[in-house]
Amino acid sequence: AITCLISVITVIGLSSLAEVNLTAFSVMSYVLSIGFAVEYSVHVTHRWLTAPSELESAKDRVGYSMSFLFLPTFMSFISSTIGVVCLAFTDFEFNRVFFFRPLLIVMFVTYFYGCYSLPVLLSTLNARFLRLGQQSRVGVSDSDGKGDHELGEE
Repeated sequence: AITCLISVITVIGLSSLAEVNLTAFSVMSYVLSIGFAVEYSVHVTHRWLTAPSELESAKDRVGYSMSFLFLPTFMSFISSTIGVVCLAFTDFEFNRVFFFRPLLIVMFVTYFYGCYSLPVLLSTLNARFLRLGQQSRVGVSDSDGKGDHELGEE
């Protein structure tokens, strides 16, 4: 929720600095910023919460999370940004002002808050109750080498 709120406030502020008036078209971009902020935040937070319990510090859990998520989130950011950049080459000033500018701001702001600021915040949260990852099961395997299985199943 914090990431969404900060993203929307930043997007609206930067859009006003980019001379984008508050209209129904620019508000669509602001609503999209909530979607992108949630998308990045949910992936990062979920991976952080479910990191293996062997990772003791929050910083290690952030490293684990971002080792999985950096490339997919970066590719998502790049592909979305490429789609938005196409709007810069339109002949219609309306599209450049009310779609290109705010959407480009949305792409950069939500990626920054979701993939850079949020992991920094998560690295400071070192409470034990936030560790939802699976416990390691040392010494629990079957004798035929097929891996773990429930008792009684053969």
